[in-house]
Amino acid sequence: MRKIKKFKIPIYSYDILRKAKKRRIDLFSLGLADQESAKEYISSLAAALEPSTVFDFLAPEDELAKPDGPMRGGAGTLGVITLGSVFEEKLKAITDPGLFGLAETAALVFSETGLKVITELINQEVSSEGLDLGIPRHVFACPAPEADEQPTHQTDTAALNACLTRLSADKIGVTLNEGSLAPKYSIIFSIPWLAKKKKKPAAGPAAAGK
Repeated sequence: MRKIKKFKIPIYSYDILRKAKKRRIDLFSLGLADQESAKEYISSLAAALEPSTVFDFLAPEDELAKPDGPMRGGAGTLGVITLGSVFEEKLKAITDPGLFGLAETAALVFSETGLKVITELINQEVSSEGLDLGIPRHVFACPAPEADEQPTHQTDTAALNACLTRLSADKIGVTLNEGSLAPKYSIIFSIPWLAKKKKKPAAGPAAAGK
């Protein structure tokens, strides 16, 4: 089992602003029409981030690796990422609906970026085993992922509790509270381990001359 506290998440303001536009958040009315002002506000949100994660390998015989479990019947990594309680409190203090919408959009991008950082780390370990990683899945996420971004979302409280217990998620302060994760901006994720695809042999001189 691996536990990493306060790892670094790159801040991609462009992605946040692009998603905000897609969600029809009016930056002009929020006084953030100027790109530098918007980036400054996003940076103020990022200053409250305290991302932590804990993850572990699940073998095929593990109870949570059954076909109806988070691993869907295969081996892989089960983990949880949180943006931290300080970040949650910062967003709770936002009273303007527009600014809150922008902050939750930022939370979504921060969470996804954090998951990519951890996925890359896991991939280094998996590659040494001669395996590949599949696409990360959201067992549970808040905010919920966009419709086109791997929305494998579960709300079964027993299943979520089983995941958190298996990971000893309380080590990074993550618990289940009335069907929601606390701190709020957290993700339970699973990543399948796959057999490495065989490379096709290069065409020989005879084949190239045909």
